[in-house]
Amino acid sequence: MKNLALFTTLIVVSFVSVSAGAAEDNEPIRLDSRRRLFLDDFMIDRMRGLTRKMHQPVKRGPVLKAEQPWEGVYIGVFSPPMWIPDEGVFKQVYECRYDKRGQRNRYALAISKDGVHWQKPELGLVEFEGSKANNLFPTPDNRRLVHVVFDLDDPDPKRRYKGLLTVPGGRVPVVSPDCLHWRKLDARLPSADAGTMAFDREKRQFMAMLKRPNPDTVGRSYDVSFSSDFVNWSKPRFMFGMDKERDQKMAVDVIRRRLANPALAKPLFIDPDPAIGWRRPEGKRHVPTWQAECYNFGVIPYEGIYLGLITAYYPTGQRLPERSNADGFNLIQLAMSRDLKEWRRLGDRQPFLEPSPLTKGLVGNYDRLQLAAYNGIIQHADEVRFYYGGLKRRVPQHSRWPDGGPRDPETLSESERADWLEDTHSAMCLAVLRRDGFVSLRAGEKAGQLTTKPFGVTGDELMLNVDMHEGGNTKVEVLDEDSNPIRGFDLSSSVPLRGQSVEQTVTWRGDATWGQLKGRKVRLRIQLRNADLYSLWTD
Repeated sequence: MKNLALFTTLIVVSFVSVSAGAAEDNEPIRLDSRRRLFLDDFMIDRMRGLTRKMHQPVKRGPVLKAEQPWEGVYIGVFSPPMWIPDEGVFKQVYECRYDKRGQRNRYALAISKDGVHWQKPELGLVEFEGSKANNLFPTPDNRRLVHVVFDLDDPDPKRRYKGLLTVPGGRVPVVSPDCLHWRKLDARLPSADAGTMAFDREKRQFMAMLKRPNPDTVGRSYDVSFSSDFVNWSKPRFMFGMDKERDQKMAVDVIRRRLANPALAKPLFIDPDPAIGWRRPEGKRHVPTWQAECYNFGVIPYEGIYLGLITAYYPTGQRLPERSNADGFNLIQLAMSRDLKEWRRLGDRQPFLEPSPLTKGLVGNYDRLQLAAYNGIIQHADEVRFYYGGLKRRVPQHSRWPDGGPRDPETLSESERADWLEDTHSAMCLAVLRRDGFVSLRAGEKAGQLTTKPFGVTGDELMLNVDMHEGGNTKVEVLDEDSNPIRGFDLSSSVPLRGQSVEQTVTWRGDATWGQLKGRKVRLRIQLRNADLYSLWTD
């Protein structure tokens, strides 16, 4: 791929230190080279004839999966690919998982020049069935290594790679010079089995999101701890969880629609609909179902704001015969914050990433039931790349019946055999989105417009990321603080923007140029017709 230097990995800021982001509402608005998105009304004073539209990424399919005997039946990925500029490659740490009892999970490294096509180098570090010709590497005490990030700025080259090691009751920070040889640091973080960790390079903060109970939320919820040196960590505090009101009311409808749609995969275990007044069997342990939980939560710094990727989990039925957990499915929702305290749920809590339908077939259709958001995205040129996990099932559907009884493999159909026994069960998947393309302000055939709040002018050019549809155009008028048009910058002088470019320069007829307004405080009046506006900035 050309211009690999254009790759930028935007790693999660995870949730939260007060110092991580001052509330912009308390600061004067300034328009500069940082793009201003329209996920909320921060820049907007008034608006008419426009609606907000959340856009879903376009799926590109699986890019990494288990293919070798030492990789087991499926892989687990917890962090997005890491761009290593000195080597000109992406690196991806992943977990090789096994179904056979007694077999421990192992860890492997894949590399790629473009983030799409991956190679699995022979590392010669770990023996598997008498051979070291594989891409496995060891972890301290053979523990699970999760949430690996690359820290280019650490002055100690022996600490360039950082991760968390799963230990009983929590996490231990570990570091490595090469992503292959790891050592533990003297710290420990409390957490249950899930969570994530990432690095905000701009603010030099490491964030560990930790699965902890919280009485104000339903089901799983998360605390956060942060560190500037990866050794000393703050006391964990609440981060995010699904609320007890709207999320739970929506959950029942989400599950009902899923079960009624023949094009979508169903969990194996499904408790009766609560509407029929079903009660759990007396004397039997029962994990709560037919509700919404936050399975995981990743936070990504993006153009001065924070995006939240919510892995929403909908448990549908008790896992049988163990009764140790529940079966269910996942969706990925989108949120945003400006201060890492208050979160705005985008798209009315509808899915940002949805499961693939069964019309795509069974073999190779990994993201049809379980989706897992990673803690970062990769920006390249005009697109944003989302890597996420796709898992065919939460419980082994090929070996059980819906009542929990054992299923004879001989009862599998030809397609089921190919799906469950011959194919692997999970993959790292890729989806792409237009740059800044999370949410737009949309106008139809009838023109709509917005007026911004006053802001200080910088730069020589005013830029818009706007997508015009057939017959569409966009015009921009510059107003003074009192909303009076500035001579030469009025709407009639604006040269209409057309096309679909993510970077369009605003111009006016005559001698008026944006640079003439430097130092002034102005407003913008933007008129749209058959168009989607994503962001604006100066250059």
